[in-house]
Formats: sequence, C-alpha cells, structure tokens
Amino acid sequence: METTFRKTVVQKSNIPESNIFFVRELREKHFDATWHAHQEFQLFLVLEGTGTRFIGNTVKSFDKGDLTFLGPNIPHLWRTDEGDFERPTDKFSHGLVIYFDESSWRPLMGKDEFSQIKMLFERARYGMEIHGECAKATSKLMLELLHLHGTESIIHFFKILDLLTVCKDYHLLHDDVVDNPLKEIESNRINTVYNYAAQHFKNKVPLEEVAALLNMTPTSFSRYFTMKTSKSFSYFLTELRIRNACKLLSTEEAKNIDQICYESGFNTLSNFNRQFKTFIGMTPKEYRQKFLTL
Repeated sequence: METTFRKTVVQKSNIPESNIFFVRELREKHFDATWHAHQEFQLFLVLEGTGTRFIGNTVKSFDKGDLTFLGPNIPHLWRTDEGDFERPTDKFSHGLVIYFDESSWRPLMGKDEFSQIKMLFERARYGMEIHGECAKATSKLMLELLHLHGTESIIHFFKILDLLTVCKDYHLLHDDVVDNPLKEIESNRINTVYNYAAQHFKNKVPLEEVAALLNMTPTSFSRYFTMKTSKSFSYFLTELRIRNACKLLSTEEAKNIDQICYESGFNTLSNFNRQFKTFIGMTPKEYRQKFLTL
C-alpha cells in the first residue's frame, strides 16, 4: 500500500501567543512523512521508532534516542520504516518536540548573558544532530520538562539551552543557512520525488519515470533536483540504498551480505561494496563486525 502526503508543506506549529515555548508529545503509528518547514526552532527527540530522516540536504537513519535541533526554515521529514506502513503492527512511533519562536528572543539577543545562547541559535540554523552524553542529558531534561508548568518549566527550559550551549557532541546537518521559507509548490514537487524514491529504491528507478511525476524531461528534472537539493538524483538514491543496507547489516544477522546488497537495490556485489565504502568509510563486512562486537 502506498502512502501519500496530505499536509501542506509550509507549516506553523501551534505555539500559543502567551507562551515562550511549546512542548508536544507525539505518539502515533508513524511520524508525519511530509517534507515541510516552519519558522520556529525545533528540538526533536525520538523515543520509539525507526526510519529515515531527511534534513536539509542530508539523509540518515533514525532510531530511539535520535536528537536534533533545527533552526527556522530548514526543510525536514521523518519517514517511518516502510514495513510499518504495509502491514498491521503493534509498533508505534513516539517522540517529544519543543518549539519556540525566534521573535520572542530578539529583545534578549543583544544582552551579554545571552551571548552563548545566541551562538547556539546560529549553529541550529544549519541543523544539529546531537549525540553522546550530551544527547542523553538533554533527553532526560526534555522528558522532565513535559511534566512541569509555570516558572519551573521556564527554568528547566533554560537548563536545556544552557546544556546545549556547551555541547561538543554534535555535527551540522545542512551546508548553509536557510533564510527563505519554502515555496509550497516547489516543496510539493520534492515531496513527490522523496515519497516515490522511498517506496521504490529497492528496484530500478528509471530517471524518465521520476521526471514524469513532475511532468519534466529527464534533463530538466536532473537540473531541477540538483538545484533544489544540492545533489544529483542518483546520489540521493544511493544514499537511500546505503541507509537501508546499514539497517539490515546491524539488525538482520541471518541475512548474508549478498542478500542485503540486492534487497537494498544494488545490482552487483562489487558496486555495493564500492559505494558502501565511499559513503560509510568501511566495507559492509567491517560495518557488520562493528555492530557484532558492541
């Protein structure tokens, strides 16, 4: 069964005007897989669920404990594993997100006491993936914040920001600051391509077929996709296939590497090994061994 995108691309979170920030708990069969953006900062923690996340021009698998901090206008989506769409399951996706609007902070950004927070916000404009002990400590504070109110919640929120200002366990997810909001018509096109690619990457995906989805010629589509995502469509498709292979190598011990190669959409084992090492920095065999020894 194919999933479809239903929501508009340019979204606004429901932060009450009377609030500095807003905490929302997500508990659904799967996270919303709509490529979208909003003007608010977003700190998002995955508590349960697996899949692939797209942030700016990066593609990466997500799992329990995945923590990201995104600045305004960075397009993103979290796509739950395809299997959870196709068959009845008791599994669910569970997340915790904190939104806050930049406009509430402008009067404070020039104050000396906020200099570190100002630098943190500048980093978040590129998108941050937070890991290690910093992610664990931040996650704990976020879960505690869910049950607090009033002044106590504000103090706790500032504890989270203060922790992130000194965090060294992170890397940036986008190669540039996104100043302009998404245009809905353009982002709907990217949604269509991402959705189709996520559903068909295990098979051959002819460029003509994808271009036809947008009523474009293959040449026009190739230029368009590269301009909008800073990568070629073939590179993007390989990313999806490699991420799927990584998941299978670390979770499906009964499957041999040949099986994983073909189940991830690669036609030859030699090409799979070469591409995997290019993207991940080690061979599939070395990657699997790494997880077996953890």
